[in-house]
Amino acid sequence: MEKIYSENPNKCKLAKASPETIKFLIGYSNSLQIIEHNNVQFENNLN
Repeated sequence: MEKIYSENPNKCKLAKASPETIKFLIGYSNSLQIIEHNNVQFENNLN
């Protein structure tokens, strides 16, 4: 298993996001509300 991950260490690249994308994701996560009732999850987007 160690050999599989150490063969090509340069193939992994970090993803770069624009500031607009980051603002959108933060805004979405702030507006998302998850409620659990009787082992059922309800997701609300408070926009």
